[in-house]
Amino acid sequence: MTYTREQKIRAVELYVRYDSSAMAVIHELGYPSRTMLARWHAQWAEARRTGMEVFVDRRVGGRYSLEQKQAAVDHYIQHGRCLRRTIRALGYPSHEVLAAWIDELAPGERRIRREPVDAATRMKAVVEVTATDARPYDNVR
Repeated sequence: MTYTREQKIRAVELYVRYDSSAMAVIHELGYPSRTMLARWHAQWAEARRTGMEVFVDRRVGGRYSLEQKQAAVDHYIQHGRCLRRTIRALGYPSHEVLAAWIDELAPGERRIRREPVDAATRMKAVVEVTATDARPYDNVR
């Protein structure tokens, strides 16, 4: 689970107020785990010592550059429009993320699987094919 900066600060402040009792904080807030709280406290203490801002997302702009995203989309299009093949070849990202990149950078290019055809529609198609008068293979001997 991802916690907001405010949730982390609240947990650490309670941790300090409760004399470093992780269980009291977890009991009151319902989050985080003891190890996560200890990690947040260490980051908070380091930030106070150095005067830096605490719990800042260092991945501003995202994890992947636009060039990496475009390379993944290009690979997908040039290699059979297969999400798994692209992920296996490049090593990133997940199916959901790659699909979002394709929709963003190459709208309409993503191959979307269709829902299975229901039994009634399949039966109707079979009846229509078998009931036709013109049978293309009657003249072939």
